[in-house]
Amino acid sequence: MNLELYLEQMKELVNIDSGSGNVAGINRVADKLAGWYQEIGWNVERIPADGGRQVLLITNHVSEHYDAMYIGHMDTVFPDGTAEKRPFRIEGENYYGPGVGDMKNGDLAMFHIAANLPETEKKCLNIAMVYNPDEEIGSIYSKEITDRIGCQADHIFVMESAGKNGTRHCFARKGSLTYDIEFQGQAAHAGFMFEVENASAVLEMGHYIVELMSLADREKDTTVNVGIANGGTARNVVADHAKISVEMRFRDDSERIRLKEYVNKITEGQPFVPGVKTTITMQKETPPFIKTEEAKKYIERVRKVAEEHGIPFEEKDRGGLSDANHLSRCGNAIVMDGMGPHGANDHSEKEYGYIGSVEPCVKLHLAILNDMLNKQ
Repeated sequence: MNLELYLEQMKELVNIDSGSGNVAGINRVADKLAGWYQEIGWNVERIPADGGRQVLLITNHVSEHYDAMYIGHMDTVFPDGTAEKRPFRIEGENYYGPGVGDMKNGDLAMFHIAANLPETEKKCLNIAMVYNPDEEIGSIYSKEITDRIGCQADHIFVMESAGKNGTRHCFARKGSLTYDIEFQGQAAHAGFMFEVENASAVLEMGHYIVELMSLADREKDTTVNVGIANGGTARNVVADHAKISVEMRFRDDSERIRLKEYVNKITEGQPFVPGVKTTITMQKETPPFIKTEEAKKYIERVRKVAEEHGIPFEEKDRGGLSDANHLSRCGNAIVMDGMGPHGANDHSEKEYGYIGSVEPCVKLHLAILNDMLNKQ
């Protein structure tokens, strides 16, 4: 592959602000990618999503079935103006800039896989390169579209950054539940708490925090975090309102069920503080990305392919979410995540991509596709 071209194109992508709310910027990234693919003769389809966004579906053949689907996201977490403040730069063996590791490195690796695909694989395999515009906000506008494409694929490669210099990939991720819980009590002067009716929303909130935190399970790697807690207006007023935001993460689907049942149980039961009313809103529910038996077999096959080409291959489960969480529920596709070049320190000024991981990444995927062809 042409590494110099990769870095030149990376500069173009990174120097475009494309935070999840910047639809124009995301569409500019889409335009860049679409143009490059058209130059190498691939089919480009722009599928409209809500809010003026678009999903790019790029294929070597128009088909209703794909041997392999690759997916990346074009949005970042960074606000407008970040690209001007911290433009793309190369220092030593790394390159820096907003979104280099999450995940414009993987987006661009997808293009270079396509650009370097041998004619036999290009002719005989059906490959889809998919780019979504909103992964950083949960793929709320694109999920239905990408899931539909995923259900047509045999293998799905999520091109989020690999770990450990590009050698460590991800085949399982935690799922999550997020809730907002509001408490409505009855205000009173704090000096007359024993004399007048009152109900402290903050006290009820405190009970809930203790109860919810007790749901964590270290052995099962189930975590609970009350990340935001607000309530009250003054220290001499019994608080009549409080609110918490809670996130729970879990590796096993049975834990998702346990957590949901417990949350419903305590909110439907009697309050800890008489007179306080509780309202719960589930903001998001994401299933875990679980390694299936078929996936385990295929991972070992890919590991062997990597070894044959002298490419180190490791795996490590991750606690964060990605498109793999929902795509793994589509059809019978085998899903592999963290399959992009190495990047780290996501969502920060220290975010970087490792130059030395780019060529091995592309080489590995070309080998995987060749193996896929030979096993047909």
